[in-house]
Amino acid sequence: MSNKPKRKISPNKRRKIQKLRWSKTAFKTLTKLLKLLCRWLLKSFRKFAVLLRRQQRWDKILVIFLMIFWLIIIIGYFFFPGSYVFEGNLIVKEMSFNYTGQTEKLFLQSINNIKNIDLQGIILQPITLTGSFSSSEPELNKKLAKLTELTIELKNTTSNLIFTPANSPDSEIEIQELRLHPASQVNQLTYNSKQNQLSFCLQEAGMNTEACLSPDILPLSELNKKQEAVGNLKLYIGQKPLIVNLAMVNIPALDITDGEEISLQFVPQVDELFLSILSPTHLFIDLPENNQSENAITEIQWLRGDIEVSNVSFSRFDTTNNVTDEIKNSTIIEGQVRMGSQKIELEPNQFLIVLSKTPGIKKIRNIQIKTQSPQGLNTLFFGESKGIAVGLYPEFPLQKIELSWLSKQFSQEATNSILAFLAACTGILLPRLFPEP
Repeated sequence: MSNKPKRKISPNKRRKIQKLRWSKTAFKTLTKLLKLLCRWLLKSFRKFAVLLRRQQRWDKILVIFLMIFWLIIIIGYFFFPGSYVFEGNLIVKEMSFNYTGQTEKLFLQSINNIKNIDLQGIILQPITLTGSFSSSEPELNKKLAKLTELTIELKNTTSNLIFTPANSPDSEIEIQELRLHPASQVNQLTYNSKQNQLSFCLQEAGMNTEACLSPDILPLSELNKKQEAVGNLKLYIGQKPLIVNLAMVNIPALDITDGEEISLQFVPQVDELFLSILSPTHLFIDLPENNQSENAITEIQWLRGDIEVSNVSFSRFDTTNNVTDEIKNSTIIEGQVRMGSQKIELEPNQFLIVLSKTPGIKKIRNIQIKTQSPQGLNTLFFGESKGIAVGLYPEFPLQKIELSWLSKQFSQEATNSILAFLAACTGILLPRLFPEP
């Protein structure tokens, strides 16, 4: 009888068989270890129960109570830390935040005697200027002399409109109010003390922050989609002569389209403008001179507070042409934050790290322009988090506040008393549970 040839097993199948054998072996070993662990725990519990039977009745009750109490504290401390209210008072060079309110919110009010206002971005509806117009260019001046109204369309992210008083000290330009719409973002809010200028960018909360940094490179999909207004600006321009500088705008009456820059003189007859701002739009406001003495408190309340916010940032990116070269820098000059009874002082260029982003900083109580040293934006805020930290590097904070579960339920004095009592009980009962033979 001839022997049948053995069937060859492929290498892949052989490896699968070996893996299956190893898996079975590992499963058997793990099962044995679990059985041994269960036996040991059961044995230990029986010994502990026998030990309790030998003690007096009150000792048993106290030991059980002590064990349950310690267990609650440990589980609460490590697994249910919760969130705690914190508050801060910072002076910063720049800040950004999302407005999370459900209705329009007053953000700027009553900034009068403005030396220059520069608006760059998209305006929902054409702007109509009513009055008399002139220009230093003869050809343009002939066209302007026939007009009493000029309609200007700002349709691009790089469209530019600038109002400047013809006689600088004699300005009537005033921002009567600027209101934020729900789901809008205030980006790069900055006070430049050298130029005495307040600037910021308004955009949709869901839009990438690069829209404000580089509006000229926005993808067509962002530009073509239907946008809602992110803010309403009510501007008083007065009736005194103004210089109007325009770039990248459409002026049908003058056959001017995107790309042409013009400058003209304008004497208004209608002194108010209402602008619906789309995303992204920059505003640069040259503020009036501060006439207060050097010893006076110079914190100016042009920005309204009590703003419901999220994604608050006190930092900015230094960028280059290469995205990988971006460096995140803190814009904090000084300040302090407090959680519970603990407080941390912040020094220049340190980061404020909120250890749980949700909810994080919930409301900005106040924003003021501080014109004396250190100059910047003085902001008050509060929020909720499991902890806060401070350091020059967000990844390696130098100081940290993390409150325990007990800190939320009891004062520090009560917490110390509870821990001292439990330690004393432990010291008394343990020797009685484990007496010397």
